[in-house]
Amino acid sequence: MIVRQLAFILFLFAAAGATAAEETNYYDPRLANYHCVVCGKGPLNGQVWTHPRGVICDECEKIKERCLICGVPVKAGDGHIKTADGRLICKFDKTNAVLTLDQAKALFEQTRDDVVDLYGRQFALKSTDVAVNLFDVDYWSEKGRTNDLHTFGFAHSRKTADGRCTHAVIMLSGRTREEMISVAAHEYTHLWINENRPDSHVIDDDTIEAVCELTACKLMGQKKLTGMQQRILENPYTNGKIKALVAAEREGGTDYILNWVKTGTTATLETESSALAAPVRRPALTFTNVPAPLPTTLKLGGLLVDGQSRHAIVSGVSFGAGETKAVKLQGRTVQVRCREIRRDEVVLEVDGLATPVRLKIGEEKFLP
Repeated sequence: MIVRQLAFILFLFAAAGATAAEETNYYDPRLANYHCVVCGKGPLNGQVWTHPRGVICDECEKIKERCLICGVPVKAGDGHIKTADGRLICKFDKTNAVLTLDQAKALFEQTRDDVVDLYGRQFALKSTDVAVNLFDVDYWSEKGRTNDLHTFGFAHSRKTADGRCTHAVIMLSGRTREEMISVAAHEYTHLWINENRPDSHVIDDDTIEAVCELTACKLMGQKKLTGMQQRILENPYTNGKIKALVAAEREGGTDYILNWVKTGTTATLETESSALAAPVRRPALTFTNVPAPLPTTLKLGGLLVDGQSRHAIVSGVSFGAGETKAVKLQGRTVQVRCREIRRDEVVLEVDGLATPVRLKIGEEKFLP
């Protein structure tokens, strides 16, 4: 019997923000000694673009070829590499990217040891052999899934006649080590669930994914990879179930979650009542999630460019053209409609204001 696992999707607003440059189309004296991080031209002035990797000249910003990890433009001779299926990885990310099967296998085995140490020996697999492989984007294209979000890995198990399992994990090549560790922890948890969940215990798909995300989240916290941990917590992939699992783990501990998988009767953890003993209070997760202070003004923080699509980040909220969203400011919440996103500015309609608000990168607007 093949136990099918849903594909694991890591898609975070923070990751999207790292793939786009922000335009600065005025002379800034602070850029006088800067050179383009792509072509090396400088000192720069006039219209330039800023990126987490550095400053980009306007000519290089027009390059369509981009690093699959950070989104910086790449061009011939700049030290970037190309994967077998044609994806590009810039000179900055190539040393931290997992590109070979040997790298992937070693990383998975280390992650397996780490999560067993984290949860205890009960989290070890009974069937220890796991076939680890890499795949690339073309693997999914052949299956007609070219419009999917980036898919980083999946796992499946096959039960044999004697009740044992054979396990396999496939992960996407070309991602960073930190991402691959998170994926490996997630997919390993799928394998553990496949071995330990009885056929009679039907669990909601989002809850299964949340159990796997909880493992990845706790491991990221232990490794002090707070950025990756926050990406997991904010990821909409589990439709909010990860938050319910975090709360349950805080109340009952990891053993409570694992025992529910093995002996529970309900599809979601929050509906479980008398099937399990009352949970014992345990220490909270090792991470803290302190909300950032609310902004006081409307501010255009940047423009995200993905092909022909543009999004504007206004006071921490992502807008597409035509979208209306609530923006929380200190002491108030305002309804904002993004009327237009231009090359260097955004035009907003704000509830209560008679005239549109125009903002350039970094520009702020105090509301009356």
